Amino acid sequence: MFLTISTSGTPENPATDLGFLLHKHPGKAQGFSTSYGTAHVLYPEATEERCTAALLLEVDPVALVRRGKGKGRGGAPDAALAQYVNDRPYAASSLLAVALSAVFSSAMRGVCKARPERAQQTLPLRIEVPALPARGGAELVHKLFEPLGWTVTVTRIPLDEQFPQWGDSRYVHLVLEVPDGKLTLGEALRHLYVLLPVLDDAKHYWVSQDEVDKLLRAGEGWLADHPEQQVITSRYLSRRWSLTSQAMQRLELVRLADADDTDVDDLDNAVDEETDTEEKPVPLAVLRREAILAALTGAGAGRVLDLGCGQGQLVQALLKDTRFTEIAGVDVSMRALTVASRRLGLDRMGERQAERVKLFQGSLAYTDKRLKGYDAAVLSEVIE
Repeated sequence: MFLTISTSGTPENPATDLGFLLHKHPGKAQGFSTSYGTAHVLYPEATEERCTAALLLEVDPVALVRRGKGKGRGGAPDAALAQYVNDRPYAASSLLAVALSAVFSSAMRGVCKARPERAQQTLPLRIEVPALPARGGAELVHKLFEPLGWTVTVTRIPLDEQFPQWGDSRYVHLVLEVPDGKLTLGEALRHLYVLLPVLDDAKHYWVSQDEVDKLLRAGEGWLADHPEQQVITSRYLSRRWSLTSQAMQRLELVRLADADDTDVDDLDNAVDEETDTEEKPVPLAVLRREAILAALTGAGAGRVLDLGCGQGQLVQALLKDTRFTEIAGVDVSMRALTVASRRLGLDRMGERQAERVKLFQGSLAYTDKRLKGYDAAVLSEVIE
């Protein structure tokens, strides 16, 4: 994957200030390790008049497969073969967006201790992405970038130059240009961070609750009023309806706060006060867990098995009650156990608390010595 960022300058404001803003020296080629390979930063040109920084992400396809992160549209796993045969190492996607955030994190936040005044100034910018997946075609590329002030040049890439009759691929060569007075470097990087995976319409990692916060941070100042807000939000969050709805509500609060010149938190509190007066039905899943906890407490159970624990909702509820001294979550799905581990925060849990809970893969259809010795076993929503 390859991306370049170029700017022009004058003797008073040399273009090589780009090195200060990106926190990467123009005189050196640097490499940064990532979970999926190596991100290289180099400068093909660096003069007072013009400076270009290049980000080259060298993806290790084997590492990508080993980490089990080959996701398709909507976060669903690809077919077995697609994990090995895909465009991830070659086309701009969420992998490149994550690398941008990791390598240029300070620039994305608009922080530059060496040139603080330059970080807040707008720059003439040119960004080039040679291979970009564009589900929705050139029309969607224009719709996403032009409202943000970019001049967009999209060149369709043919499936095979030797066989033009095969038509165009879903990839495009993208050039974005903006004159001085329009955007800061931080704003430009945040646009790319959000819109590259939006155009790819897929992410290489599981999309969870924290992705809403990432989207709103990167979209601050532009996403709330973007005409394609719905498309951007839905695709960025891998079309997960609950997360998309939550993000859209928060963006609407931002828009209303800007219109009324009020603080978002004040407006949010006012909405909460109105909705709190309405009586909401308790979800059936919550009532079911409450009934299970009451039954276990009544039986005096201290060591509990949750067979078919799924994503760990019941295990989480059991952990909150110190009367349950040992809790084991069992499931046939390693993916569900991974989500449960994240939900419970096992990697951040204190030693004493961590001793109370364990998760392991297993099936209640087979004899398993690990299931011996518990006071109670729960099967909640285990259809099989």
